[in-house]
Amino acid sequence: MKLCLYGGSFDPVHNGHLYYARKTQEQLAPDRIILMPANRSPFKEKNPTAGIHRLEMLKRAFTDMENIQISTWELEKPGPSYTIDTVRHLISLYDTVKKLYILAGMDQMAEIEKWKNIEEMLSFGVSFAVFPRKGYSFSDIHPDFRPYCVLIDGPVVEISASDLREKIRKSEDVSGLIPSSVLNYIQENKLYIHA
Repeated sequence: MKLCLYGGSFDPVHNGHLYYARKTQEQLAPDRIILMPANRSPFKEKNPTAGIHRLEMLKRAFTDMENIQISTWELEKPGPSYTIDTVRHLISLYDTVKKLYILAGMDQMAEIEKWKNIEEMLSFGVSFAVFPRKGYSFSDIHPDFRPYCVLIDGPVVEISASDLREKIRKSEDVSGLIPSSVLNYIQENKLYIHA
């Protein structure tokens, strides 16, 4: 079995998330993409929107995509979400895993040496499916980690979740950036209207 782990805050889910999931399906053909909303990223100071809302937005956004599974594992455990813990969990859960990809942006990969227990992660045979980010290139990734990277082709999708939250707070139009089902949920639940 070939798995791809796609973790993140998903706060909110936007069209960039869908685009890179689709491109990963096209290029790597994983048996399953596991969407893993983080309880709290160790690299972000601010706590994200409640997990129940981010989970529902993911369900609505990815309802039409095949081979997608949404996991609540990180949401259900206390403290920050470290990728190594999730990798250990997935490997113990799926004994038929032959290949595990982690989908990550070039900006995240530029700081991969800061990830917790990265050497242990690589010992599990993990590879990284890396999507482009504005202002970053493959040369920004530490040379030791480049052999473990597969580049996901396609243009840079310039959608920032923090920018989206600010636009929503200011009542600006974000309809072209967020799936309509997700935008409806945000409006119904009055998310992001307070700073």
